[in-house]
Amino acid sequence: MDNQLQKAEPLGGATISLVYSDGFSAVLDISPAMCGPIFEPLRDPEFFSRLEIDSDTIRWPNGADIDPSVLRFWAERGKVLSQGETDAWFAVQD
Repeated sequence: MDNQLQKAEPLGGATISLVYSDGFSAVLDISPAMCGPIFEPLRDPEFFSRLEIDSDTIRWPNGADIDPSVLRFWAERGKVLSQGETDAWFAVQD
């Protein structure tokens, strides 16, 4: 996707408000994606709130990050999809 992530704001829990350069905006609960050792610290609300946009990607101080295209894909569908569903969609986009 050519549209850049312009704003990402934590809203509480694991919910993020997203705004893209084309005007698309959404609120997304990313808690289903917070599994594995790198994402475990994000379950702490204080740590989660430390997200930043760095080179169009949201990142946390421990190195966890989520690609803005993936966030947009999930937001357009209204929820976090499985890794398999996400990979399959991006495979047909190439």
